[in-house]
Amino acid sequence: MRLARVAFAPFAVLGLVTARAGAQGYPPKPPEEDVVQVRARPPARSASDHVVDATQIENAPVVSSLDAVQLVPGVVISDRGLPGRAPRLSLRGFEGTSGQDVELWAGPIPLNQVSHLRAPGYADMRLLMPEVIKEIQLQNGPYDPRQGDSAIAGTMRTTLGLERPGFWGKGSLGSFGSRRVFLAFAPEANGEERSDTFAAFASDTTDGPGGTRAGERSSFVGQFAEQGRNVVFRGTVALGAARFGFPGYLPQGDVERGAYPFAATSGRVGRDRTTQALIGGDVIFSVGEGTLGIAGFAGSTKTSFRQDLAAWVSESGALVPDDREQVNDASMAGVNAFFRHGIPLVSKRDAVEVGGGARLDTIEQRDTRLLADGTRLATLSDASIQAMDITGYADGSFYPVDRVVVRGGTRLDALSYAVQDRVRNEGVERTSQGFNLGNKGVVDVATGRGVHVVGGYGEGFRSPQARELAEGERTPFVKVRSTELGLRFKAGRTLFASAAAFGSWLSQERVFDAATRGTAPAPPSRRLGATGSAVVREGPFGSSFAVTYTDARFTDASDVFQEGSRVPYAPAFVLREDAFVTGRLGSLAGRALRGRIGVGLEGFAGRPLPSGESGKNLLLVDAVAALGWREVELSVNATNLFGVRAYDTQLVYATNPLASAAPPPPSGNVLVTAPTAVFLTLQIHLRGADGRKRERCAEYEGTCSE
Repeated sequence: MRLARVAFAPFAVLGLVTARAGAQGYPPKPPEEDVVQVRARPPARSASDHVVDATQIENAPVVSSLDAVQLVPGVVISDRGLPGRAPRLSLRGFEGTSGQDVELWAGPIPLNQVSHLRAPGYADMRLLMPEVIKEIQLQNGPYDPRQGDSAIAGTMRTTLGLERPGFWGKGSLGSFGSRRVFLAFAPEANGEERSDTFAAFASDTTDGPGGTRAGERSSFVGQFAEQGRNVVFRGTVALGAARFGFPGYLPQGDVERGAYPFAATSGRVGRDRTTQALIGGDVIFSVGEGTLGIAGFAGSTKTSFRQDLAAWVSESGALVPDDREQVNDASMAGVNAFFRHGIPLVSKRDAVEVGGGARLDTIEQRDTRLLADGTRLATLSDASIQAMDITGYADGSFYPVDRVVVRGGTRLDALSYAVQDRVRNEGVERTSQGFNLGNKGVVDVATGRGVHVVGGYGEGFRSPQARELAEGERTPFVKVRSTELGLRFKAGRTLFASAAAFGSWLSQERVFDAATRGTAPAPPSRRLGATGSAVVREGPFGSSFAVTYTDARFTDASDVFQEGSRVPYAPAFVLREDAFVTGRLGSLAGRALRGRIGVGLEGFAGRPLPSGESGKNLLLVDAVAALGWREVELSVNATNLFGVRAYDTQLVYATNPLASAAPPPPSGNVLVTAPTAVFLTLQIHLRGADGRKRERCAEYEGTCSE
């Protein structure tokens, strides 16, 4: 099903982010002549829910969209040195290979892919430019009935828009032959700024450290947003293509003995390629005393990986090359609807929301073993998959007594699969169907002086890897039960802080397996931990700090993992600290001279490996400094400021570079973090006469002459 066939796209994507217009737990007011519907941020469903806003993103040392995501508390992103594929995203002790445990949205468009060859829930955010990300909202845990497939560790949603209207142009030069161009515009008319309506283009290229991670990426993201007296509309389109070299993972022992850390495995560079074409939108109406939303989305994504990890492997008693090509070609289309209305059950503030929808995915995937000259040796997997998810949910907000609100409901997902596996049983279709019921509930108690005590329980799920389903099997959902108790504190716009303890129990793990180039089933597991964060803003200064600890262990055993052993790859400790100062430095030729400095520190420790050992800890510092005058700004951005030699990725698997009949046991293999890199960016921002006047007023703290 291709984009051209989806006529309803301008209505796309419901609820999760969009439909929460006016959904703060109060029933909407009847429409009046002066009433305007607005899109509002949903109320927190857990003590640790967090928002990274435009101010933090703008002033942090952000080079790519992944740097913006890294600002979210508890998030660890690895495989960042392989920009042609979705990175590994860990949250709260969930290893999250390529996003399999986090539900991800780009504006109104879902990014997670069903039953991807590499990992169920595969999601790539790299097509977004950091300049068009206005806000990132994190919902930890599965405590909201609107959360769906892959919301195991939580849900992350981005709000799109430019910083300010006008014409934007950027050009960047940096280390390793990096070059980037960014062009964008957002309209303004009759004194109204419309930065949510925009179009943006970006293209970048790099040779990468050592020349083994070279590649190019180009993206276009556009959005049209309109608001009337009784209706809010948003339509978004995002297209991108990228191709980058894959150097492979180097033996950890060789690197630690002084081998060149940016060489390609076996001297041969593989490749990662991806294309994405996504479209979505939603319309939210005021209907009587209620709110109605109609939404839809569609997309086509193709990923192609060529990788050589082990050099030689044993297959059917013979040694064969481990060079493999994996191709996953998928399309999706979906529609959703909801209705929210005030219903005074225990108080006049009570409200109920009922919603439903469906999503159809069609997938073609192939895994091929190659000879040294690139020709086919054997087909390991060749399958066609159709997956359908039909959803219904009910959610309510109730105020039984003063200062107490109870939110929650239930969600039912029915999943149906049809699989044609042309390798295992050519020409025969396997079918499977089943449903999952998940209950959610949160109690929020306002104790006074800006302090809330929030406790919640939620059940979430991840859809299965379709190729593993048997004929007639009831669809086996991966289920999670999660609970959290904590405090939230807010003092105006100056301070926000939270602290929480949490626990999660997962019915089946999926752990990355280098032999299959994807995730493989593993025993059930549990996670216990705690998290804390604080955001401070005062005048030109800003700071945010977050720390998370998680103990993740298997609660059963398998042939590979022992009961009680730690779940591999996700770090136990995660730390993030950002600080910035920005403001007017003086004046030049009658116009303000502006400056800003931002520093970001990220670190993690206690990353378990399948061998039972701990991986190497990481602590990196990035920084940005910028000077602006009139329409021009010059900035310098430095990553890995102190040149720390760390491991972006650590995997444990067996390699056999000498084609030995008795290959050595599994050992560490690493992707080394890029050394210090510096990027110089020249930015030009042009506005009309009204816009320039408003900016001059802002420069002089709101005082200006006509």
